[in-house]
Amino acid sequence: MATLGQKLRDLRHQKNYKLNDVAEGANLSISFISLIERDKASISVDNLQKLAKFYNVRLFQIFQDIEEEGAFVIRSSQLPSEDALTSKEPTLYQLSPGNNLSFQSILAIIPVEPNKNEIMVKQGESFLLVKEGRIEITLPNQSRLILDEGDSAYLTSFKDTSIKNTSYNQPVSLFILTSSTTKLMDHHGDTLSLHQLYN
Repeated sequence: MATLGQKLRDLRHQKNYKLNDVAEGANLSISFISLIERDKASISVDNLQKLAKFYNVRLFQIFQDIEEEGAFVIRSSQLPSEDALTSKEPTLYQLSPGNNLSFQSILAIIPVEPNKNEIMVKQGESFLLVKEGRIEITLPNQSRLILDEGDSAYLTSFKDTSIKNTSYNQPVSLFILTSSTTKLMDHHGDTLSLHQLYN
């Protein structure tokens, strides 16, 4: 089965475009398109939409016949136990396959611990859904949002955006869906590692 890069290269050839034609028409660099077509780089949904628009196809058409259809399942029994909620540092659990080039699905636990109860988001897009607890999101322009259990937000973060646990007695758990370029960091600016819940 074809990869995304092979599919994009085949589409370009079908339309009789050269790399520079696509780069100019989609407002992307030639080197980036070349890397994507060789599966050497990941691509954001925004850039994929630019290519789909340039090629005059729908986004789903690009994904037709790419690899086999299937499902990646994480069972509730694989989710972290109550012990994980006692961690003193934010902890991230990967809910999507590690080789997914377009996005990552993450379960984040943010502790109550003072000065360590936040995650910094940078350089990409994220969708958040608060599973338990309450968070405060501080955007780069200093505006603040409060999200309670069940609330969600879509963020575009190219500078530091802070997600903080505002509870004094309960860890926060939230689902985060991020673009491949998004970086999730601790309060020191170090990239947070992803713990795998699957074999």
